[in-house]
Amino acid sequence: MQLTSNPVAVLFWIALAFTILLIIYPISFLLYGSIWSARPGSAGGFTLAHYARAFTDPNTIVLLVNSFVYALGSALLAVSVSSILAFITARTDAPFRKVFRFVPVLPLILPGFVDNLAWIYLFSPNAGLVNVWFKDSLGVSFPLFNIYSMVGMIWVMGISLVPTTYLVIYSAFTTMDSSLEEAARIAGAKLTAVVRHVTIPIMRPAIISVFLLVFIIAFESFETPAMVGLPARIEVFMSQIYQSIAWNIPPNYGLGTAYASILLVVTVGTVYLYRRATRRAERFRVITGKGYRSHIIHLGRWKYFATSILVVYLIIHVFLVFSTVFLLSVQPFWNPRDLISKLTFQNYYLVLERSRIVNSLFNSVIVSSAAASIVIVMATLVAYISKKSRFKWRAAIEGIGTLPIAFPGFVIGLGFLWMFLTLPLGVYGTIQVIVLAFLVKYLPHGIRFTTGAITQVHTDLEESSAIAGADWIATVKNITIPLLRPAMLAGWVYIFIISFKELSSVIFLITPRNEVLAAALWDLWVNGSVELLSAASILLAILLWSIVAVTMGIFKLRIR
Repeated sequence: MQLTSNPVAVLFWIALAFTILLIIYPISFLLYGSIWSARPGSAGGFTLAHYARAFTDPNTIVLLVNSFVYALGSALLAVSVSSILAFITARTDAPFRKVFRFVPVLPLILPGFVDNLAWIYLFSPNAGLVNVWFKDSLGVSFPLFNIYSMVGMIWVMGISLVPTTYLVIYSAFTTMDSSLEEAARIAGAKLTAVVRHVTIPIMRPAIISVFLLVFIIAFESFETPAMVGLPARIEVFMSQIYQSIAWNIPPNYGLGTAYASILLVVTVGTVYLYRRATRRAERFRVITGKGYRSHIIHLGRWKYFATSILVVYLIIHVFLVFSTVFLLSVQPFWNPRDLISKLTFQNYYLVLERSRIVNSLFNSVIVSSAAASIVIVMATLVAYISKKSRFKWRAAIEGIGTLPIAFPGFVIGLGFLWMFLTLPLGVYGTIQVIVLAFLVKYLPHGIRFTTGAITQVHTDLEESSAIAGADWIATVKNITIPLLRPAMLAGWVYIFIISFKELSSVIFLITPRNEVLAAALWDLWVNGSVELLSAASILLAILLWSIVAVTMGIFKLRIR
């Protein structure tokens, strides 16, 4: 059923106006702040001095090179590992693959700085558990691996991106028609030749698009550059922005915002390439309405080797990370040579006794629930109008809605900081500001969840409803929404989780009145309370996985 009625037209213009305002306003104020001579909300004048300083500083080139090397290396590592894991779990007969297909997404619930924390306390050159064991065992003075290096930054960020890339690539593998692979096997091609000449070329557009996506995520990441890069004296754009505003006395908002504007140009350019790659992927689709098959590849004697790869990943990124964080959480203080004699659960009691952490937890529940709910409703409306209406500019609303994928979290946060401190709206320091920041950041994620589901709802169903006499509202209520419910619920859970642990978008918007849990945990790191941070992180992991398990059990959601 094509939408042409006046109520839908009104709905379209309201959705378009709200989406534009939600996105354009913070970015406009970000650009305004980059050419304003004073602090946000203070009297001043327009100036290009901040850009002049940024472009004439030789360190800017260093920041740019470091940022590209760090992001490219992280994206390459993440895509390589997740492609192997997804291929094994989705397309092969490796033993226990159905159990292991959930393993790569387990670390998704941990905040990024907790993943960093685990690797720091494993491979810190002087206090890392593995390095201390290595030095003591061999009697050497050099570490096995120094986490405070560019390679260390790439490892930490790359491995933390595996759950995100795995979800996308696994879905692509499970929906790929295997008839071309079978034809190659019938023609006598060996398994390695089939994978190299058939599977990889078919998957290449999807892999390239997800590579560009995680490149953007790595380029705009904050925790790893701050926790691993700064001690190694390796600066990227994000760490420079953070230092300019959070560590400088007085804060240099103009310079930090100028750097953020440069960062925005880079990410927008990458998103342009990403959108071209995803459009190119449409031409490589091999899924049809007839004869669709996705058969399992028999690995023969290699199937146990494939399972061993899954086990190695389980040990490295799940067991090692979680066990290190848990071990740190039961220590009164970190002593890598004595981790057993002084075990205590006192840190858990201290965490639960801190009213600041408990209050921030309640704020996070409220903010993440509200943000996830509003995002899914808006995303469904945007995707529905874009795919089901006849409006001339219907594609524009989806394009505008997905534009924030190019906005780093710091950019969004800085934009809202300038906006709410410049305009006397009286909302700075409230949880509504945090919700707005999450709306901008995660609207593209919601659109990705709902667009595919809406596309799969054939117009015959809605047209049959209209022929039967139902109006548009009744059709949407009784047919469209029930069909979209699984995708909407899955999107809600995903956005709830990632917003619950999001830090970069809100770090400049936090006050004692609206502090969320991620900011409270970051403050524990800044103040050196790593044992309390680890205990709080374990409790957070238990809480989030309980929410996921209950939701999946009640609504029968599945990983696809």
